[in-house]
Amino acid sequence: MPNDYQASTAAIRCAYGQRLRSSDYRDLLNLHSIPEVVQFLKETERYGELLSSLEPMYTHRGHLEMLLERGSFDRCVHFCRMEQLLRQPFFRFFVYEYEIRELCKAAMLDNQQYISAMNTWLTPYASFRVDALARAQNDEEMIAAVSHTPYAPILKKYLLSARTGTTLAECEIAMRAAAFSKLLKDAEKTLSGSDLEAFRGLVGEQIDLINIINAYRLISVFHTDQETLSAMLLPEGGKMPKRVCKELYGAKTVDGFLAILGTTRYGRKLGGFAAIGDIPDHVRLEHAFQTLRYQTARRALHFSGHAAVSLYAEHFLDQIEVRNLITIIEGIRYQKPVSYMQSLLITE
Repeated sequence: MPNDYQASTAAIRCAYGQRLRSSDYRDLLNLHSIPEVVQFLKETERYGELLSSLEPMYTHRGHLEMLLERGSFDRCVHFCRMEQLLRQPFFRFFVYEYEIRELCKAAMLDNQQYISAMNTWLTPYASFRVDALARAQNDEEMIAAVSHTPYAPILKKYLLSARTGTTLAECEIAMRAAAFSKLLKDAEKTLSGSDLEAFRGLVGEQIDLINIINAYRLISVFHTDQETLSAMLLPEGGKMPKRVCKELYGAKTVDGFLAILGTTRYGRKLGGFAAIGDIPDHVRLEHAFQTLRYQTARRALHFSGHAAVSLYAEHFLDQIEVRNLITIIEGIRYQKPVSYMQSLLITE
């Protein structure tokens, strides 16, 4: 391995140093229109080049959001080109995320709607032909378009059964589970020693927190039964002991779930954001969970010197920043109070 790809690691940390700070978010929250947001971002080191060709007065909100998401993808591609990292299977992890998004869109939308929503810029990197996916007129043709990929058997299992909201959600979970499984296997071929341990820890915490967020939402908002809940969780691979997972995800009430959660390392960490027994609604608690995911990724980026760990953490943090910006853009569009938008942001 070429010195743990130190050039890439340095570039990743440099890019993270260009992130938006609390003062930037305060300024953005006080803007009143999308053109003002575009002009502000054009003047930042982080987004200046990406948005340089935009004319603020004529920029559509949807186009701006698409560019921000594409910018996150392109940054990963840039890092991987530096030392030809895309030749290593592990470093394609971020492509899986966007492939799954495309497949979910194609499954939810009809042919014409998907053609309007598809991300054609993914084409050079996807493991399937995005244009073939766009031509698919039904589930069978969609599966045929990805027949040579690991997604095909998953889509065949779920899409050819009764198409309900739950079925599509389960299909997405199954694809993400397969992506996590491949990610961990590829990591074992790329990393070793403390770097591999650090990466496993990072991914394990992410899996735990994704499951906790999904389980809490399903129990508190949708009153989901245990069978459905089990189908909506990523397979065990996190850091919580199996016994604790069984008790936590077997809880029949919100109070029972929170009581068990309070005995875990994640429940204890929530004390820094809000007392578990004093949460007014599920949105606030979910925000706390997402903040834990954010902090886990920041720690990994600061303490690991390997490009694999750094890239995985930075991409997640980058996605959080993009979601923050989209929250502000949508909040301005619908004239939401500044306090409301601020409560949804995940920041340092």
